[in-house]
Amino acid sequence: MNKQLHHACDSGEIRLLDLHLGFFLEKQAKREDKQQKHPSLLLAAILASAAVGNGHVCYPLQKTPEHPTLAELIQEYCPHLQQWRKDLLATSVVGQPGEDAPLILDEQNHLYLYRFFCYEQFIASSLHNRAAGQLELDHQLAAQLLQQLFPQAIAENTKNKDIDFQQMAAALALIKPLVIISGGPGTGKTHTVARILAAIQSLQVRQQQGKKRKFLKIALAAPTGKAAARLEESIRKAKLSLPENLRHNIPEQAQTLHRLLGSRPGAATFRFNKENPLYLDLLILDEASMIDLEMMVNILEALPEKTRIILLGDRNQLASVEAGSLFADLCGDDGSRWSPQLCAELEQLTGTAGLFSSPSHKRAENASNNVLSDSLILLHTSYRFQKNSGIRAFATAVKSGSVEQVQQVMATDFPDVEAVQYTEIQKKEWLEEKITKGFQPILTASSPEQAFAAMEAFRFLCGLRKGPDGVQGINYLVAQVLRKNGLLARQKGEWYQGRPIIILRNQYEMQLFNGDTGILWPNEQGRLRAWFRRADNSLTSISPARLPEHETAYAMTVHKAQGSEFDQVLLLLPEEESRVFTQELLYTGITRAKSKLILCASLERMTTTVQRKTQRFSRLAEKLHG
Repeated sequence: MNKQLHHACDSGEIRLLDLHLGFFLEKQAKREDKQQKHPSLLLAAILASAAVGNGHVCYPLQKTPEHPTLAELIQEYCPHLQQWRKDLLATSVVGQPGEDAPLILDEQNHLYLYRFFCYEQFIASSLHNRAAGQLELDHQLAAQLLQQLFPQAIAENTKNKDIDFQQMAAALALIKPLVIISGGPGTGKTHTVARILAAIQSLQVRQQQGKKRKFLKIALAAPTGKAAARLEESIRKAKLSLPENLRHNIPEQAQTLHRLLGSRPGAATFRFNKENPLYLDLLILDEASMIDLEMMVNILEALPEKTRIILLGDRNQLASVEAGSLFADLCGDDGSRWSPQLCAELEQLTGTAGLFSSPSHKRAENASNNVLSDSLILLHTSYRFQKNSGIRAFATAVKSGSVEQVQQVMATDFPDVEAVQYTEIQKKEWLEEKITKGFQPILTASSPEQAFAAMEAFRFLCGLRKGPDGVQGINYLVAQVLRKNGLLARQKGEWYQGRPIIILRNQYEMQLFNGDTGILWPNEQGRLRAWFRRADNSLTSISPARLPEHETAYAMTVHKAQGSEFDQVLLLLPEEESRVFTQELLYTGITRAKSKLILCASLERMTTTVQRKTQRFSRLAEKLHG
């Protein structure tokens, strides 16, 4: 058995960490239980640890492992499910909910590492308590503000048009201390948040009735530096469309979550935590689909119970790199099912009486015992793409999971989508043409500002890191093609003018964060510098010698591109089959494009990718939605 487990480790089925944890817990059980062997415990512990490594929060014992070696071992050494459960609970290292043990086995036979069971329980309890709250509100004043901030919605409602869910989201944020807003690209999430902030601050001032003005303390944050910069830029733009008397005292500066919580180099904990909380009245969290379970625990522990939270994200995007699918779990599968009481209050605030009983909004009529549902709103209307947009049609088709719909989109001639299927020889020639056209503007720029703008206009996205069609292979190919066409100097090494780079490790002292992109370009004195764009849209530079861990970024993974947008995106899916090719990865890659999507993928690869949804084992959705 040990030989087979080491083989599974060598072949990549499990990590060395998983193997060592399993042996450690088996040894611990032997010592305390006076038994010679615990093969079923050893395998269970390895599965629970490996599940976390694969992004899951727990492992359901009734599920057969995907990897053949582990599946064979389970079949050989583990009894039927009920006996396996009994054997595990008989050991000292496996406990039930409410007990302290390295492994927790719940009533549904989901096996957790203790830490992750506690994470899930804490998040479910904390968000449930916040969602159950109700804010005090001057309804007449709030209704006036909503009318001023959403005049178009009022005009459309009088014509019996569809509900303006941006206005509904703003009204919801005035009622509930926890609000979850999910919407695809261009649905106006930050546009809506700017109006929420304007309404909240205005209500705060007007309700003080002549006292000294005291504005709410509000923070804007996102998981990555790039996402934080985009949030800041979006809020600035959205403020310009606000009534002039409501633009003041709306925060613009956004920061990463690590910076918000006070990450300290070398320290295991953040500066702000449950003993030293963040004294905020409101926290806006953008790109929430990128937030993992452990980070959400850190956020919630650092916030006083009275702090209001607004989460923004797209439930159809990729889940976090680390364990959990937090935002998708928060949103659930069925969308908004508001209670009758909430519907009545929203009707009163927005002047939409009668619309909630229309056939197109039956879901809002349904009573719900789920407290979290009254904190959730989905934005459906995209204002970025026209109705005939290929990018929009492609994203919708992928989201539906319908192969026929995707094939139909691929066969349609859209001006903003170029979808091709090529053999290896054809693909190489086609790629060389796209590489030259896409990256020439960077290398022929006359200033770092021009080069940076060109770099942000076109990006190569890959589904994998390794292999000829992965990030490493494409970055090598790009350099070769550019040199062959005389666009890149033939000097050795990687320190050359025009090289795009991506940061791989946070460097707080220099305000550089994992996922930030920059470009190497000479300054006015002719010295090569690494240039990065700050949140205020200005460029700053540092010596390349001071750069933290980084790599060339002609191409990047779809995961790394999450939270970013580019005018043109070239998305490449290789012939090589991989479990990472999921509906969520494809949707995320497509929706990084603002003006033009170039897709190179075979029909077979598209078919398998669209049909494969990300599945992460967790019981958070059940605990939140009942």
